[in-house]
Amino acid sequence: MMKEKIVLTGGGGLAGILIELIKNFTEYEIVGILDSQLKVGQIIQGVSVLGNDDLLSKLYADGVKNACISVGSIKADTKRRMQYEKVRRIGFAMPSIVHPQAIISESAEIHQGSQIMAGAIIQTGSSIGENVLIYSGAIVEHDCQVNSNVHICPGVTLSGGCVIGENSYIGAGATVIQGIVIGSDVTVGAGSVVISDVPDGITIKGVPAK
Repeated sequence: MMKEKIVLTGGGGLAGILIELIKNFTEYEIVGILDSQLKVGQIIQGVSVLGNDDLLSKLYADGVKNACISVGSIKADTKRRMQYEKVRRIGFAMPSIVHPQAIISESAEIHQGSQIMAGAIIQTGSSIGENVLIYSGAIVEHDCQVNSNVHICPGVTLSGGCVIGENSYIGAGATVIQGIVIGSDVTVGAGSVVISDVPDGITIKGVPAK
């Protein structure tokens, strides 16, 4: 069966994870990586760096109609969102990339461009917005709303009914208790325990987080 072609934008650690996932478990063939910080011809997990984002329009014209945002972060920022919007404007489809060892409820909604890694659990009634990144072992309990461009690190627990605003970053091992609303552009430090609502645009950390 002929595989659809897909290009990755970003060549860091996340790209390596996605390359392995895409190669082994999806119907896509990776044509290359775009990253302005890497040398053309550099090989990552068997995939070549083609150049920078200036090649996006040419690749699309040449028949590559799918793209995957392989840009991560270490705090709430706009890099992943800006990359996603740039690629969408050109016309690329943004498939969700979901590891087969993730557990996804049949009633959960997974929107385009999201990436869900091995061992993640998405429970009943939860919604995962566009371009969300959920790393290995994270738990999104029932009826959570995770909005667009959110980054959820390994081992995070979102208890039932939580809302995470756009572009926010939940650090490794953080716990958010039930019903909490976290605003947009928020950074939650690793290992934090969030027990009260969080307004937009701030960084919190600690137990309890503040």
